[in-house]
Amino acid sequence: MPSCMSTSTTEENVMRIEAKGQGHAQLIESAVHGQLTTVDINQDVRHSWCRCIDSYELDPLQVKKPIVVTRSDLQMRRERLGALLSIARIEMLNLSRQMRHSHFGVMLTDADGVIVNYLGDPAFSEVARRAGFREGAVWSERELGTNGMGTCIMMQRPVLIDRLEHFLVQNIALTCSAAPIFDMRGRLLAALDISGGPDAVQMHTLALVEIAAQNIENRALLEAARPYHLLRFHPHAEFISTPGEGLLMFDSDGTVMGANRSALELLSLRSHEELCGRSIEAVLENSLEFLLQLATRPALRPEALHLKSRQQRLFVTVQAPACEPRAAPIKPLTAPPVLDSLELMDAGDPVVLANQRIARRVLNRDISVLLLGETGTGKGYFAKAIHKASTRADKPLVSVNCAAIPEMLIESELFGYRPGAFTGAARQGHTGRILQANGGTLFLDEIGDMPLSVQARVLSVLEDREVVPLGGTHPVPVDIRIISATHRDLVEMVASGQFRDDLYYRLNGITLTLPPLRERQDIIEVIRRMLAIEIGEQSMRVDEALVRRLARLPWPGNLRQLRNVLRNMLAMSEGDELTLDDFDERCLLSSSAARGTGAPVTPLPAESPAEEDADLLGSAECEALRRALEACGWNVSEAAVRLHISRKTIYRKMHRHGLTREAALDGREAVHAGGEALRPAPRAAQFRDD
Repeated sequence: MPSCMSTSTTEENVMRIEAKGQGHAQLIESAVHGQLTTVDINQDVRHSWCRCIDSYELDPLQVKKPIVVTRSDLQMRRERLGALLSIARIEMLNLSRQMRHSHFGVMLTDADGVIVNYLGDPAFSEVARRAGFREGAVWSERELGTNGMGTCIMMQRPVLIDRLEHFLVQNIALTCSAAPIFDMRGRLLAALDISGGPDAVQMHTLALVEIAAQNIENRALLEAARPYHLLRFHPHAEFISTPGEGLLMFDSDGTVMGANRSALELLSLRSHEELCGRSIEAVLENSLEFLLQLATRPALRPEALHLKSRQQRLFVTVQAPACEPRAAPIKPLTAPPVLDSLELMDAGDPVVLANQRIARRVLNRDISVLLLGETGTGKGYFAKAIHKASTRADKPLVSVNCAAIPEMLIESELFGYRPGAFTGAARQGHTGRILQANGGTLFLDEIGDMPLSVQARVLSVLEDREVVPLGGTHPVPVDIRIISATHRDLVEMVASGQFRDDLYYRLNGITLTLPPLRERQDIIEVIRRMLAIEIGEQSMRVDEALVRRLARLPWPGNLRQLRNVLRNMLAMSEGDELTLDDFDERCLLSSSAARGTGAPVTPLPAESPAEEDADLLGSAECEALRRALEACGWNVSEAAVRLHISRKTIYRKMHRHGLTREAALDGREAVHAGGEALRPAPRAAQFRDD
């Protein structure tokens, strides 16, 4: 093994060896023979050097100009890459903006190491010309020895080749970071590379390249998946449609045609050969008929699937093939044509229209947006509309529910972590939500529930536009638009010390308050539009009397409650017409109104269990907390030790879920008696703390 040396000593050796090419040749000879070297050389570089000598018969001292393919050959290679080339161009432009004035060149090669696209900082142009960085140049390992592009293609994984790690002496002034790009069947398509001079930033550059390559790969895969059914999945519902989701394509016969690398990882498979060609029914342990039914649903709502053999639960959505012709849907209610996603939010209500106009004024400016409103008023929909109407629409929208992520995990989820950052960390590390949103929009939902300890770091990210993953030392620059939302009174929270005033002022660029459904003047049109969406392609008539009756209700759960009521009516309907007979008013009455007292329906508490039931993560948290408390005899201190969280956190979660010992006992008695156990509204918790 090579000896370890101080940074200053290593730099001195670098300067000494660079001054004399024979020194570099001697370094290579010592390394390939397993001898001690004056500079640390990792095993991957050693193996590459061995290939350069034994397989390619290269001499580190020879001067080699890259081979350049003909113009027609280059054009053919570009056409072979198809849509990937234009997708990659967008990511490369984004990288170029981030690396501006850093003396870097950004390159895309095909699987043979031929540069098919190059973008470079003007200050780097002379170095690039001398090195041979130009479109059409062949930078394979066989031609130019150990280098970022060629070695990445050879090893088919991300690599950093820093200065002396290059095989040829002519390249030891370069630092190159490269990451591979694969197709849906795991075949290498291309490599993305950032190369720079001796003063180039290293590790964070490699991270940027990996993220960009993954974005290119996923978007190209989505384009290639258009003729097939597309299944998107993840163990956590909120991770669907993020860079970490699994993507799996299957044809109408149920044969798996391809997948992305995240799908292999989530399914614990080692290669595409273990997946492609298999039946989707065998992979997901669900019938093809059921999966095809998911594709007919108009709203892509994640469905929970249980894989018994793996003891695993996945949330999935299925999209029908985009290339197949479809018959025009027959619908009695249709949404009016709209110009864009923000227009869709407006159905005639003056408050919503004013919000839409304000949002449009700051659409593409670096101004944070804070959305206020009761639970269920559509803050998430409005955030998506702002993102889709902006110039960031082709970039990711990453949503973070600050109330759903456990307090002890929220920091690692937001900022990510490096391999080995803490006990139990994933071996490959984790790209946090902030970096996942790079170039796009980060939506911080329920921002009022973010712990104070995390608020300071979030503020730092917003101010400095860079993030340091847990266990990392180098900040990674990020370009994100911030949209946040809450149902809580942040001004009151700032006054009581529950929310940082500096973070509030940073998030409060403009504030938009979404009106509750019962106060909207366009409620009838909203109901009609939502009915049209839920009916989809079915042939269904709707009685206008039903629409008017729904419009007169107070809707304590707002749009979310309306949507659930409509879905239930459509699911229970046995004919091709919805009438007043299909509507059961008891589904939204309070307990007192249901008993016939005539009391008005009161809004549900902002974090009531009825709302949390719409969130599977919240339900799972409630059940896990209940079991832990029962196992500890409802001793809160003991449960806190068992769950590795504070007693204060347990009290807060018990209050949020309305979880009491008395309620749990009542629920069991109701089930034993043949009734349905209902979770009570939050009230003063009864527990032991001895």
